[in-house]
Amino acid sequence: MNGRRPFLVGFLLTAAVWAGGAVPWALTDREPAPAATPGPGALAGPNIAAEGRSRAAGRQALGMAWSSTWSATVPEGSAVPDRALGAGRCAELFTWATERSAVPRGTATAAFTLTAPEDRGLVVRSLRVVKGRKLPPPKGTDVECLGAVDRGVPQSMESWGRLSLDRPRDLKVSRAVGPGATVGGLIETRTTDCSCQWWIEVEVWEGAKKRTIRIDDAGSPFTLAPPVAGIGAPAQGGALKYGTPDVALAREDSPGDAPSEPSVSASRLLAGNGQEMWMVADREVPEVGRLTANLDVPGAVCQRVERRLVADGALPAGRAAYAVSIADPSAREDLERVVDVSLKVKKTVREGPPPQGYGCYPAQWGLQTNDKQTEASVRLSRDTPHLPVLTGEPVQLFRETEDEPATGTVFVTVEAWDPDDAEYHFTLDVTVEDASGKRTHHTVDDAGRPFVLASRPDGMAPRHEKYAYYENGHKVG
Repeated sequence: MNGRRPFLVGFLLTAAVWAGGAVPWALTDREPAPAATPGPGALAGPNIAAEGRSRAAGRQALGMAWSSTWSATVPEGSAVPDRALGAGRCAELFTWATERSAVPRGTATAAFTLTAPEDRGLVVRSLRVVKGRKLPPPKGTDVECLGAVDRGVPQSMESWGRLSLDRPRDLKVSRAVGPGATVGGLIETRTTDCSCQWWIEVEVWEGAKKRTIRIDDAGSPFTLAPPVAGIGAPAQGGALKYGTPDVALAREDSPGDAPSEPSVSASRLLAGNGQEMWMVADREVPEVGRLTANLDVPGAVCQRVERRLVADGALPAGRAAYAVSIADPSAREDLERVVDVSLKVKKTVREGPPPQGYGCYPAQWGLQTNDKQTEASVRLSRDTPHLPVLTGEPVQLFRETEDEPATGTVFVTVEAWDPDDAEYHFTLDVTVEDASGKRTHHTVDDAGRPFVLASRPDGMAPRHEKYAYYENGHKVG
């Protein structure tokens, strides 16, 4: 077996997993597919691939970029669990919602693969989205992910384009695929007024034969409904560009009018290139071991480890930087604000066995954090239930587009160095004052919960971590 064959087998298995175990299928606008008799254990119905033809597999995807927003409506009767909400929880919310037939709102992304027949290649010439039967507008709980990037989609899968159900058109492409080979991609579909089923049709040439291949959601049509008002406050998306994790939100009540007052949010910054990462978890997280199988990738391993730990509910330890974002839709000419920030802190001591400590250290690591852009740094202790952080800090707001509120961001670092197994739970009190002297007060938390920072003993070195990893190095522990 040559070196190419195992790669193809692995890719096809991945495609099958995306399709939820369904057998990909092909349609033609020239010839009907021959009847096929399912073998033992095969899926019956129309989702059977015709022998010797191209195959396709598709599934819903969360998003395409850090700036993406994914929203959907979960049918009535399903309460969103706490574990699927908050910072770094978009993947959990997306999985929970799609398992309950949530209907995407406004925009939907599909990930797909196309596989050529074993005996000949294919050329992809165009694709389009097809509107299916109408559906009643969905009712239930609205959910939303800010910074919705589907990390289950390989980075090598490119976006093939954006299409609209409101203005259908053919998207012309040119992709050549060799015999038995697979190509994959992402398609974003939008609507403003259609509550309906949809799927993708791809026109390909297999040698001299033209065929139309249907791509759907593991044998069923995709669904899409008109957009709903955003759940997150305008300020909640402001910090994503600085390296904060995604945020998963839910709303059971009908949305009100768009806010005219300033909104404020705070998000922890994830480690960037060259920054070490410290976290503690209530249990061992086996997925981390797979991520660190190859440590010779500077600037990549630690960031992936941290995202995995955040998604698993692990806590930052010792030191964490936060972006405090202000958005003011009423700001026009006067774009300067004065901001006060303080913390309301509650200290607790963890019960039970000690947590699992994780450290990840870039090549030639030192004490590097997001401090370089920080306006203030504070240290938590048992004696500081109320802790001032910034007083009279000037903040300049910027307006990127006329349709969006003016935004500004300040950065603070919070430290917790204690000899015991302490955890600090805190919220932020933020006051924003404009040039006229008008002040607004905001209590800011982590998507409905306090922020949490675990303590870390002073002077702890990497060798003291239960699981310490070095990029361009080796595992210790």
